[in-house]
Amino acid sequence: MDGIMGEVEVDLVILDIMLPDESGLSICGRLRNRNPAPGLVVVSAFAEESDIVVGLEIGADDYLAKPYRPRELLARIRAVLRRRREAGREGQDDDRSLVYRFNGWRLSVATHQLLAPYGRTVDLSSAEFTLLWTLVSRPQQILTRQQLTQGPRGSGPRAGSQQINVTMSRLRSKLSHVEGGPQLIRTVRYEGYILAAAVERISAD
Repeated sequence: MDGIMGEVEVDLVILDIMLPDESGLSICGRLRNRNPAPGLVVVSAFAEESDIVVGLEIGADDYLAKPYRPRELLARIRAVLRRRREAGREGQDDDRSLVYRFNGWRLSVATHQLLAPYGRTVDLSSAEFTLLWTLVSRPQQILTRQQLTQGPRGSGPRAGSQQINVTMSRLRSKLSHVEGGPQLIRTVRYEGYILAAAVERISAD
């Protein structure tokens, strides 16, 4: 794979986790270190929630469990490529210079850094960061799962519609380690999710 990618520009890679010669996880790490990194859709026979979480944590743009329908895979590929094109066009969006403050928390769009009250850094995966960015950019509004998959303009890897629940669960778990964190994101039954806190936008400069 490295030889091929050294000769031609690759926009997207479909990667199976279970490979005969090398772990798909290690290949994913190498792909993410490339500049520019290609889009990545993981396909796997492992369909448990923990497996999907691992796939998203290692940087996959989407995760599709086997068996899958060819048309579904094609739709996922098109969606990933479309999001990457949008991110490329809008990568200099003004929102990237913003810091969002809410209930003592600070989310920096430029550095992808989340600071909890009292200054502790909370590590977020790319999908978790984008999900939180989406919520804080539209605070105190109910956002459907479809709206959450779209993300803010210029955002990077986002959770697919089937991964929203998993990514949301991981994000909430990380927020819950700080007092008041569990109450930040509320579930609105049959409708979606809402960031309950008021948000202030300030310039990173």
